[in-house]
Amino acid sequence: MKHDINREKLRSTLLSMASMFETGRIKRMRDLTPMYPTGIVAALGINYGGYMTKCASPEKFVIADLIKLSQILDIDVEFILRVVIKEAQQNVNPKDISHLLNGEG
Repeated sequence: MKHDINREKLRSTLLSMASMFETGRIKRMRDLTPMYPTGIVAALGINYGGYMTKCASPEKFVIADLIKLSQILDIDVEFILRVVIKEAQQNVNPKDISHLLNGEG
């Protein structure tokens, strides 16, 4: 698959994203979606729809995606994980297993 990527725009976007993660300005993964998604998905090797879905629901990211993102941004994956985990904890409903523990089911 051939990607027509503006190298300068991609380079600039990667630097901006890295800085934003490192300074805590990325509060939600969806903050990334307007930032040259065509270039980012090409760099990550994932499809556009999947990227948008995962940014909207970060609990759907797999660890490999987050590691790749940290590699292309040249930052510690911990910066990305902090955002993903905080957001995912808000998105995922608590699992109630009381019925299993109380012999009700």
